[in-house]
Amino acid sequence: MDSVKNHRTNALRLPNAQGLARELIASLGKATSRNIFLQTLSRLFRQQFDYDRLCINLYDPNSELLSYFTAAEGAVINSLSPIRKAEKTTVAGHVIASRKPVVITDISQHFAESMLHPMAEAGLTTTMAFPLILNDKIIGTLHCSFRQKPDNLYEIMEFLLELSPYVAAGLGTLLGMEHLEEGSALTQVPFGGDGGECETFFFESPAMRRFMARVHAVAVLEIPVLILGETGTGKSRLAHYIHCHSQRRNMQFVKVNCPAMASSLFESELFGHAKGAFTGAAGKRIGRFELAHQGTLFLDEIAELNQEMQSKLLHVLDDNCFERVGESVSLSVDTRLIAATNVKMRDAVAKGQVRSDFYYRLSSCTLEIPSLRDRIEDIPALTGFFVTQLAKQYSLPQITLSQAILQRLARHCWPGNVRELRNVISALLIRKSVSGNLTQDDIEEALLTDAAVHAGSVLPVSAPAKPAATCSLEEVERQHIIQALARARGVISGSRGAAKMLGLSRSTLQRRMSKLGIDAETVKNGAA
Repeated sequence: MDSVKNHRTNALRLPNAQGLARELIASLGKATSRNIFLQTLSRLFRQQFDYDRLCINLYDPNSELLSYFTAAEGAVINSLSPIRKAEKTTVAGHVIASRKPVVITDISQHFAESMLHPMAEAGLTTTMAFPLILNDKIIGTLHCSFRQKPDNLYEIMEFLLELSPYVAAGLGTLLGMEHLEEGSALTQVPFGGDGGECETFFFESPAMRRFMARVHAVAVLEIPVLILGETGTGKSRLAHYIHCHSQRRNMQFVKVNCPAMASSLFESELFGHAKGAFTGAAGKRIGRFELAHQGTLFLDEIAELNQEMQSKLLHVLDDNCFERVGESVSLSVDTRLIAATNVKMRDAVAKGQVRSDFYYRLSSCTLEIPSLRDRIEDIPALTGFFVTQLAKQYSLPQITLSQAILQRLARHCWPGNVRELRNVISALLIRKSVSGNLTQDDIEEALLTDAAVHAGSVLPVSAPAKPAATCSLEEVERQHIIQALARARGVISGSRGAAKMLGLSRSTLQRRMSKLGIDAETVKNGAA
């Protein structure tokens, strides 16, 4: 990949470069959000030349991670992660390492990969990138790409090279305002979900690039989807991600936690009931299917339904209609179904736990999320995100994990996958804030504890009171629940509740507390 060095052409420059620079300073200085900033930049550039994609990446030198400033203008590239390592083999990574612009005139030939490069896949043939330097530090990269190579490519390059310092100045001003107002970091990208925003996945591995390309192809189709994957791989997040990228994105996304549904209330929960349909039915109830009409219904842990429930659900899936409990009127429903499970469905069918016709109805399109140990290359990007997210969530100092720590994380087997990684990072952040440094023993204990607790179906928030090797799994589980409750001041649910810290649902945590004899009020009062 060649940097552009003082290239000059005999052709005239694009007009109004200095005038546009003044307009850039005035307009970008008034931008109050990232979207407005990029839209203003896009409008001003389009006054001078046509392009097919404009994008800004932010760069964090501590973690060496790139993240999208905001959604790109123009062509959409689905299989690029919104946060990734600034490798020198990438366009942005080369620009950062050389501190010079890069121009590529044949993307498909430039990148010698077994699979098509994401930019080429989006129909782009030519791209140029520029370092955004402020106070002698690179804060990001500016990218402009084309479906066909422009005749005045190098004039455009020199034009953007002249303007990039002004873009960097405007970018620095906006990021400074964000930092003062929200305490946000350059590499922070919303993970979504809680506030109704679309989920975001972080990846740079070939395995996840191939997987996410398939996800995007499936998302736009009006077909049911079965998501398979180990515990902690992000099945619920993927279901919401598919909904957000489907034609139903503006309608309801309704989630049903199948293990939490009692058999006696299954029909009422899913199909609703009429007033007086049974004892306690004081009023009419709208079921989950009806709530998800023209939207998406997500059935989590679908293999936990008993065969009677599977049979009733199968009839609705086949006929697209149902009756509320206590009514004889058939209601039609237009709902896209997404189901998920960590169970090996073929084995469950062979054992008689899952009806074969139910499985075949669900499995017309199956997506199996790769485990974290099969996408080790994604650990730096995921780690960088979790450090930023958790530091902000728990008001802890930001830390930078060394390459030695990242290499140790890459060697771990990760039975709890991405959720386990998040909790290990949480433990390391807490240790760092308490002791001021991280030792190798701290890292090993955090990994050992998390693996032990994962076997007990509860994920940790920090190290236990005594080493995990000398605790029973039940005691490790009990200690971690107590610690989470203590930090949450006895609060179980909510954004700062113990269930959220542990990565569990409220009902699951309450069941574990009941089994282990833990009382939230006792913990809150310091008597546990």
